Amino acid sequence: MNIKYALLDSSYKHIKYSDVPKTIWGKKDMEITIAKQEKFAFQLMLNCNEEIYYSLDKNNNLSWKGIKNRLRLELNLDKKLEEYFNIAFLGYIKDDTGILVSDPILREPGLLIEEGISQMIWIEGVVPSSWENKNIDINIDIYSQCGFGDEEKIKTVKVKVNVMDICLSPLNKSDFYLDLWQHPSNWARMYKVPLWSKAHWDIIKIYLEELASMGEKVITAIVSDFPWAGQSCYKFSKNASNLFEHNMIKIIKNKNGKLLCDFSILDRYIEICIKLGIDEEIDLFGLLGNWDAFDFGNPIKDYKDPIRLNYYDEGSETFKYISTKKELKVYITSLFNHLIEKGWWNKVYVMSDEPNNPDLFNEYVEFINSCSKEHKVFYKTAVHDKKFMKEFSKKVDSLSLSAPFTISSLNNLYEMKKYFDEKLGKFTWYVCCFPQRPNNFISSPFIENRLIGWFTYYFGLDGFLRWDYAIWPDDPWNEPSYKFPSWKAGDMFFVYPGKDLKPVRSVRWENLRFGIQDYQLFKLLEEKGFSKKEIEEKFMEKALGKKEEMKAPCDRSVDLNYKLEYDLYNEIRKIIMEKLICFS
Repeated sequence: MNIKYALLDSSYKHIKYSDVPKTIWGKKDMEITIAKQEKFAFQLMLNCNEEIYYSLDKNNNLSWKGIKNRLRLELNLDKKLEEYFNIAFLGYIKDDTGILVSDPILREPGLLIEEGISQMIWIEGVVPSSWENKNIDINIDIYSQCGFGDEEKIKTVKVKVNVMDICLSPLNKSDFYLDLWQHPSNWARMYKVPLWSKAHWDIIKIYLEELASMGEKVITAIVSDFPWAGQSCYKFSKNASNLFEHNMIKIIKNKNGKLLCDFSILDRYIEICIKLGIDEEIDLFGLLGNWDAFDFGNPIKDYKDPIRLNYYDEGSETFKYISTKKELKVYITSLFNHLIEKGWWNKVYVMSDEPNNPDLFNEYVEFINSCSKEHKVFYKTAVHDKKFMKEFSKKVDSLSLSAPFTISSLNNLYEMKKYFDEKLGKFTWYVCCFPQRPNNFISSPFIENRLIGWFTYYFGLDGFLRWDYAIWPDDPWNEPSYKFPSWKAGDMFFVYPGKDLKPVRSVRWENLRFGIQDYQLFKLLEEKGFSKKEIEEKFMEKALGKKEEMKAPCDRSVDLNYKLEYDLYNEIRKIIMEKLICFS
């Protein structure tokens, strides 16, 4: 049995069945420098010249082929650290071209691997704040067993970790403003459980727990039916997928013709989020700028914004849709009064996703304002339309710019940020189906996920917004590509739906986490007296390029000159941590 291995960084992307260069197999040594309470990871690539069954725990795991050649991997490190470390297989997922890319971080304890095919192993850990030593030795012991013969240790792969006497805060305490939208109706459909059933609530809580671990700050509250018109899913028969989101509020019209709202689902969702630490903002989706009025339809006869509100009519014992502006106002007023009574109003924003008609937007805002005469309504938008940007960017209370608009607005970002600071709003940036680079697609260089934190700091913004956390096409494990080339595989999700009702994390997801931690390091350096300008000139320009050379050729693309070499970013991190130690 001939076994090869290589030690690789957390951003490495392996293409299954592709030839691995000799330079990669030459990477036998690794030294990592981290702060305490910082999550980190590296990868181990293994290749065996025989079909082999790999196992990652101490159970007597077998493949369906029975007692054949087996390799067992075991993490060997200080007993005090065992609970903080994990070893896992990486799964492979198709990108839009059909190649298999290492992305899902699996929970399977064993895998049968073909002869001569390389397999990626993910090793991750966190060093607790109580750890006193300056170093950690991570040993990965590899054991071989054939048939009923005795297991034998055949190799130990060693990684040295340098632990700096710096302690990062948990991400839920970080000031990085992460705003990933949630799609709970899609979760119910994926797991084939009734909407808002006990099983659905169990799934919601589990998925929100993982989201909270990343430091998510914003609650997505869906307060009308189909605000995105299912992302126009009804137009696409290839990989047909149901992407409609349903109202979290149940509406009834009683026999006297009065509209009554049941807010229990909305309240429960918000309360779960708050309990998990997702508690800084509540965004109301579905009241402003709903999509596809012409193609999908608008049930309200005297109002242009296609707000779709399904209700149960007790008189006729049938379901209907609100069809008048008058009843729409009753509904919105009732919703606003409820949020005020719950004490949540100071967190609430009426959200509009990529508005493009300033005149209509102004008309809608005037109407929504009339639904709350005693309390100011706060508005938030994610924007990439130039006309709207010009006329309305300073009439909202919180704003997220597309990456191209962020780049084209670089000279004005400081003043814009100051404006939103004064309004106590947030100023963030986002990527979605564009630009091509940087982005979070399966086809993207995985380090680009980490660079989200770096660019956010470099631009001087509060955080990052993306339209997805977990919204899946019908079969994301086998057909992750949807609406290609308009969307690219991975555009819809950072995590995969696990069979055990839990999210399966991805390499992209964890690299996003690592970048947010890096953002914390930059902020800590500022606290030690370094100016932002000095940090930009010494570190950011070297890695991300000079701001004056950044361009946005059109409203869907950017021309940047950032580096993709992990070692460069790693070296910058080490220098920053050394400076933090010197000035502590």
